[in-house]
Amino acid sequence: MRSGGFEEGKACLRAKIDMASPFIVMRDPVLYRIKFAEHHQTGNKWCIYPMYDFTHCISDALEGITHSLCTLEFQDNRRLYDWVLDNISIRCIRVSTNSRA
Repeated sequence: MRSGGFEEGKACLRAKIDMASPFIVMRDPVLYRIKFAEHHQTGNKWCIYPMYDFTHCISDALEGITHSLCTLEFQDNRRLYDWVLDNISIRCIRVSTNSRA
């Protein structure tokens, strides 16, 4: 994927979690996708990009976020957020979900 051997939209990298999970977000979610587009900072160096649900928790952990405040539509994604952190050995972050005001 990284070398550009696949067409855009023809391949992706998925986490093998649980296709039988009652939570759609845990059914082998896409972690990386192929996109041939010039990036404003890296130009054409990369053709693979991480998905938001994969990088959100990693960014929070690396940036030292202690509490992540999310709206209710993120509630189901919390399972993937915790799964990623548990499987890459980064400290867990406290996540709170709230309705929008």
